[in-house]
Amino acid sequence: MMKIGKTLTIFLIVAGFFACNDDDNSVPFEVIGDVYVIKRTVNEEVQYANAYVAWGNQPMSHAEVTTPGAANFTLDPASENLNIYAKEPALAEYSAAAPVEGNYQFLVINEDITHESADLLDFDNIDFTPISSSEMLNNVLSVQWETNSVAEGYQIRLINQSGDLAFSSVALPKQMVRLDIGTNTASGVWYETPEADNVYTIEFLTIRYEDDATSLDASKHIQEIAVTEQEVTWQ
Repeated sequence: MMKIGKTLTIFLIVAGFFACNDDDNSVPFEVIGDVYVIKRTVNEEVQYANAYVAWGNQPMSHAEVTTPGAANFTLDPASENLNIYAKEPALAEYSAAAPVEGNYQFLVINEDITHESADLLDFDNIDFTPISSSEMLNNVLSVQWETNSVAEGYQIRLINQSGDLAFSSVALPKQMVRLDIGTNTASGVWYETPEADNVYTIEFLTIRYEDDATSLDASKHIQEIAVTEQEVTWQ
């Protein structure tokens, strides 16, 4: 059975490089709403689901999103400081149907004041990036992948057999084609100590950002993610 890790966790890590103004009321409150498509293979079928994130520069007490079809979803806090609210897709929410394009309306509350933000979802159905090899040598996992012309960035995660995030890389540039992952790597964060014979699912994420995203705010303006999976036994 396929196990889906906590997808947004990686982007909260990436967002750590773009610090929020925690509890700083000296600046006006601002919020960015982001909707993006996650594409993955579920039961040997390519399927899609939306993820939603509201990024505030101060804590929020509520966040929700309304789709172009008028469906409404409540977002949950995704950080202890309440600056980030999110909704991650559950396995049952993935579908073979194409995602609905259009404007998604975000509504959040900060200090009893309602604020709104909109995000336009375009869907290009980006290609999966094939993993060409994943080999272990001297307690280091070397992951190599093929060039993907549509990629604007990559990220690699390891998911353990319980479906929990074990490792997350930093954001990887589109020019890269290999990453070596060891216990002392500076290219990511371990959430557990890998042990011999542990089986992990490699999740290789091909990322497309929104057209107006910059290097400073790309993590808040994701458009699509295509997830390639492969199992590896730690040695």
